[in-house]
Amino acid sequence: MSVVVNHLGVRLELDPKVLSEKMIESIKAGRYENVEAREIAKIIQPNEVIVEIGAGLGFIATLAAKHEHTVRIVSYEANPKLIAHITKTLETNTDKSRKNWEVRNAVLQNGSDQETMPFYVHNDFWASSLLPIKDPASVEQVKVENFNAMLRDIKPSMIICDIEGGELDLFRHADLSGVKKVYMEIHQNRLGRRKIRDLFQIFHARDFHYDQHHSHGSVVMFSHVDR
Repeated sequence: MSVVVNHLGVRLELDPKVLSEKMIESIKAGRYENVEAREIAKIIQPNEVIVEIGAGLGFIATLAAKHEHTVRIVSYEANPKLIAHITKTLETNTDKSRKNWEVRNAVLQNGSDQETMPFYVHNDFWASSLLPIKDPASVEQVKVENFNAMLRDIKPSMIICDIEGGELDLFRHADLSGVKKVYMEIHQNRLGRRKIRDLFQIFHARDFHYDQHHSHGSVVMFSHVDR
């Protein structure tokens, strides 16, 4: 049976058909994305246009959409089973007269001619990934969108990213022109030390620096040096 809780100012429905017992307990205990939640209001600046990659339950998207400085947020989620839940979270918690959000079910890639690609769904959705996982609950074929084409179209000033180890391949050939901030969770357990080094070098080569003021452990802020 579903229950609704208030998690750091956002009403979240805890539906056991969507969330595992482990995940429900994490939300009830106030641990779910609490680092990102407490930082996001400090990061968003006037006239912010945000692209979120890996929306999960729509919790961070909701906090961003509710922020007075957010002009627009477009949230991507690869897991088709979460789209209705994300949409409901946003609809429940935001002002209907100021709909500045959009949810898209797709995988973002550069240099791929695939129309769809497999997405490995874990019972704990936060462990789902484009990278193969052991004993997935299901494997979903998800539409592929070109990352750079999307960036040119939306022109985000900020990117939020949590994609369980897919961050290196996504940003390797990304055109980040106009992007001022990338706020992401990095996954050394999936990528390993050398690939984490490569990820930092990708951002340094594009004039982004590690912003210690808004980084906490695996949740990292890359800021453009001229922002």
